[in-house]
Amino acid sequence: PERKVPIGFWMHRSYVPFISMSHFKNIHWHTLKPIIEEIWRQGHQVLFYAEGDWTTHLDSFAELPEGSIVFHVDRSDIYEVRKKLKDRFCVSGGIPNWLLSIGTPEEVQRYCKKVIDVLASDGGYIMDASAIIQNDAKVENVKAMTEFTRSYGLYPLEQAQGLKQQLHSMEEVDETGPTLRSKVKPGICIPWEEKRKELPRILGGENLLRRIWEEVESFGYLFIWQILLSF
Repeated sequence: PERKVPIGFWMHRSYVPFISMSHFKNIHWHTLKPIIEEIWRQGHQVLFYAEGDWTTHLDSFAELPEGSIVFHVDRSDIYEVRKKLKDRFCVSGGIPNWLLSIGTPEEVQRYCKKVIDVLASDGGYIMDASAIIQNDAKVENVKAMTEFTRSYGLYPLEQAQGLKQQLHSMEEVDETGPTLRSKVKPGICIPWEEKRKELPRILGGENLLRRIWEEVESFGYLFIWQILLSF
């Protein structure tokens, strides 16, 4: 409602060769394009979460109003994406999920450099995996992607060193001052002790209610992290 984030649009395989080019142009794109244009007229941007290889259809997407979408790269050719879309839209993604799962941190960093050089040299790029980061992604690889982007992916590039120092100073902890620590254990959003205060008198077994609450609450925590890691 506040128009601060794009409206997510998951584009599942509506491209050649899953459908013919004729079906794409005359059915899929013929109906989708005016919807995106109307959403843009209403002041909303759309995230084209383009899972799969949409390289064949980049010319069609370039017909949309400038700035109306964020194009997320899964398997599309990043060089073609830059050539046909980069001057019109923000681009995100491009780091293969398989690389995060079975690659090394060094391989991840090299690939991140390639994607940043192609898609982010003049801004307008959001670092992300090709698709939602899966459970088999190595922690050290996700960390390598994040840390490399924060050090190499700052722009304008000539100001990178100054911004890097600024980020470092923001992260420094004043060891002489008080240390703020969360009272909530990791993996929990709302502890049972806090939720219990909102409930009326419990006549039955409180342990049963607590167990059910903590099981349900854990799904909420998992959902939040899924969204954070995905977008």
